[in-house]
Amino acid sequence: MELRHIQYFLTASNEKSINRAAKELRVSQPAVSRQIRDLENELGVKLFERDSRGLTLTKEGEMAVVFAEDLLCRVRTMKDALNPHNPNLSKRIRLGYIAPVIGGFMVKAMREFKHQFADIALEIQEMSPVEQEIALRNKEIDLALLGNPSPCVKKYFSYQTILKVPLSLVLPDNHLLALRKSIELSELAGESFVSLDEKHFSQRPKLLAEISKVAKFQFKVGIKAEGISDLLAQVAGGGGVAILPDDVKTMPHSGVVFIKMSKPRIFLESAVAWRGDNQREEISYLVETLKKAGKTYQH
Repeated sequence: MELRHIQYFLTASNEKSINRAAKELRVSQPAVSRQIRDLENELGVKLFERDSRGLTLTKEGEMAVVFAEDLLCRVRTMKDALNPHNPNLSKRIRLGYIAPVIGGFMVKAMREFKHQFADIALEIQEMSPVEQEIALRNKEIDLALLGNPSPCVKKYFSYQTILKVPLSLVLPDNHLLALRKSIELSELAGESFVSLDEKHFSQRPKLLAEISKVAKFQFKVGIKAEGISDLLAQVAGGGGVAILPDDVKTMPHSGVVFIKMSKPRIFLESAVAWRGDNQREEISYLVETLKKAGKTYQH
């Protein structure tokens, strides 16, 4: 995979047409088609649905857009670091995010923002909530999409709730309850749970304590995962069951199933945070765009 494949893919995604992408890139249509086909073959997924009206991103394509933007962002960041006097540094917004939002409202909000501020680069980077708090404090990012905000975030930064996501139970697909449409949490009282390590997800112990109090049993946490992908792999491998926001199911999750937690029914807040002294017009616009996209996604 080369940067050219990523650039051609993103241009085709933005233009929704091989023909318009070729004109934008100043190359032939077959060249664009070939690069996208090679990328699809390497990734093993179909990125676009193609018909007479043009291109439409598949579910996998929507996720690939975020990863591709992240990759190009890192390349631009490297160039900026090597050339700190670059005048384009002020024409960017650096956005930290946690993995679940890539399959939800984030892509829609990014596109709406770029329609209004075409000259502002959105530089995105996947980070854990704790990493985002630190990066926000050190002015390494401008906005943080960090899920459930910690008390420190609420105290020291401006923040807005984007949406509220129900918690679901995550089971290996060969579990005895894997075919159920809903489960009461008490039915898993004897199970070993896989949790997220508080080093990266500081609110996780507090959340589990609150759920445990409502469910009236103590969780037996056998494994603490470094990240969400790691947690899903641990559950799939038989390491235990887990509780995660329902929107995590938009991520690839081979070997596990997400099942509605019918009792207790708990919702987790997902928020965007920024420094109060950052009053740039485009920051405010992006916050409002994320809120609007979140409402649409939630309904």
